[in-house]
Amino acid sequence: MDRAIEKQPRPWWQWGLAAITLLLALWGLQAMLRDASIRTYRVPAEQVMISQVTTGAFEDVTPVRGSVQPLNTVFLDAVDGGVVEAILVEEGSYVEEGQPLLQLSNSALQLQVANNDTQTTEQLNNLKNISNSLETTRLQTERQLIDTRYRINVLERRYRQLKPLKENNLVSQDDYQSVVDELQYQQEVYENTLERQQLEEQIRIERITQIEGQMAKLEQNLQLAMNTFENLLVRAPVSGQLTSLTVQIGENKSRGERLGQIDSIDQYKIVAPVDEFYVSRVTPGQQVRFTLAGKERDAVVSKVYPEINQGTFMIDLEFIGAPPDNLRRGQTLQMELTLGASVETLMLPLGGFIQDSGGNWVFVLNEDGTQATRRDIVSGRRNNRYLEVQEGLEAGDRVITSGYGQMVEYERIELGR
Repeated sequence: MDRAIEKQPRPWWQWGLAAITLLLALWGLQAMLRDASIRTYRVPAEQVMISQVTTGAFEDVTPVRGSVQPLNTVFLDAVDGGVVEAILVEEGSYVEEGQPLLQLSNSALQLQVANNDTQTTEQLNNLKNISNSLETTRLQTERQLIDTRYRINVLERRYRQLKPLKENNLVSQDDYQSVVDELQYQQEVYENTLERQQLEEQIRIERITQIEGQMAKLEQNLQLAMNTFENLLVRAPVSGQLTSLTVQIGENKSRGERLGQIDSIDQYKIVAPVDEFYVSRVTPGQQVRFTLAGKERDAVVSKVYPEINQGTFMIDLEFIGAPPDNLRRGQTLQMELTLGASVETLMLPLGGFIQDSGGNWVFVLNEDGTQATRRDIVSGRRNNRYLEVQEGLEAGDRVITSGYGQMVEYERIELGR
């Protein structure tokens, strides 16, 4: 009779090996699923630019392209409108201060000035007549005082002669009393005339002051009218180059309309647009350096215009020392604007990626260079060559620095041959 053979249980290590195999399979499956869920963009390696993160001296500068402009510009505007009768200089000529440039005509203005001149002259004459009348009255009153004083003197002398005679009864009472009465009358007339003179003088002074003020104002108005007429002859307000003269013979120019401009020819400035990225870092006093005719030159920021237009703001720069010779209005200069001191830091070469990621993330290559994964970074300053890297990258990392284009929608890039 056969004996049943008992089945031996499997060793524990086989169970352990099977469990480990199952776990590895599950992990691999999970990794495959996770890998498959990552959006991947495939691109030939030769179509992208790859740069390496390095450590070096970061020069805190940015390139700017400036244009030479006159330091001072004076605009010519029509003070009073009129028709252009004559152009006395050519555009581009050097003009002296006060030199006639244009002759305008304005018949309505000429008639107005003539009428104002006539009316003002009549008013001045009337005021002068009033002043003369006041002076005549003053002289008449003064003459009355002189006459009365003379009569008093004669009567006083006659009184002194008659008084002893009267005491000795050598003259009649009527003759004596007549002299006394006449003397008293003339004295009262004198006192009255003197009081009237004082009152008239006070009134005369006040009136003369008013008349002089009115005459001065009328003469000022007359001079303004004459100046208005003279404004039809347009003169150069300053010496310089007449860089613009936008008029034609027979053209009618309105009051305030632009006629041209005069630029200084011995003083210049540089006007340059700067990327809005640097608007908070550019201040007056910062220096720029440029090369002109083989020589290095320096200038300094004199004014910052904070208004941003189409992604840039404007700055004015003045030359340090004497400006270079043979500068021309509108001449272009390539310059470097110094924003801060040079520092040792991590740097990534600039490329088209900066416009797509704003310096907030990049695609970093793996060791064999077949894949690049999107990675967030913290960037700092930038110049015309490098971006300062503060966090997220290490020296030696390789980064796709060309423009990302459609790659911005993906997390991983596969580089093919």
